[in-house]
Amino acid sequence: MSITAPAPVPENMDFRVPFVGHLPGIREQSEQAGTGRPDIELYQSSLAEVWQRLVDSPASRDEALVQAFLERHPSLLPGPFSVDGTSGHAPYPDALISKPHLPGLSTREPDFMWIATDSATLSPVLIEIETPHKRWFYGKRAEIHSDLTHAQGQLAEWRAWFRPGHNRDAFLDYYDIPQDQRHLTLMPRFVLIHGRRADYRDDPARQTKRAELAREDERLMSFDRLSPDHNAVSFPCVKKSERGYRAQCVPPTFAIFSASDDHRLVSGWDEALDDCPDITTARREFLRGLLHEQPDSESSYVRIEWL
Repeated sequence: MSITAPAPVPENMDFRVPFVGHLPGIREQSEQAGTGRPDIELYQSSLAEVWQRLVDSPASRDEALVQAFLERHPSLLPGPFSVDGTSGHAPYPDALISKPHLPGLSTREPDFMWIATDSATLSPVLIEIETPHKRWFYGKRAEIHSDLTHAQGQLAEWRAWFRPGHNRDAFLDYYDIPQDQRHLTLMPRFVLIHGRRADYRDDPARQTKRAELAREDERLMSFDRLSPDHNAVSFPCVKKSERGYRAQCVPPTFAIFSASDDHRLVSGWDEALDDCPDITTARREFLRGLLHEQPDSESSYVRIEWL
């Protein structure tokens, strides 16, 4: 069955209407898939175009708008499978975490966090987003802008928080890390997404200085670097509190994995599904059925979804 091309994005698109993260035409095109997921390439193409429009627009000066858009589409953010390579393991708990809390830290919390894993390490990837309009350098000079030094200061605070052993234990407890993963080496990573590539791309002196800015456990990147990761299009966004994990947003390509029951740690699925009009009614009801099945239900081993 052929899949129609993505609907054209209006030139004067309002990124807040009908809701932040809406992809024009994706629901209509997804009707072809029935209860299945929409075509992944179609979703990535549509998402990439709308995201680029947002980044290029004055609307992206609003950091809250950018935050809400990324909550809707976690696959745009780096780190679900680590920032040091590509792990074969899904992040815990199969989700991006928005506004993650670091127990006892009273300063600004990260904007996002993936908890990436592999066979040897547990790597919280803490992400700070600024806006595409923040600067890397002053004027025509190769002098680091205060926008950038301030943002890097946030990463330094989070790095310092992880150093004491009791904070590392507090992290494992607060995020309900399973016992079989607590023996892994805890290796936090820190990502800053800041400004645009054009601020340094054509200036050799700026490029050289930019290459020296990041510490070993840091990744500094511009908003131009963000694009949908094919392997992460199934992941939702959640929030964590003392009461546990709660679903915040799901993308239209959200899926459940029979190989994992991490989604059972998360509440609020019905509300998150209802809050994503880009998911078709048939798909929403199918997912609702999977989410409410018992783990020992025979059908839970039959209705398998993979990337």
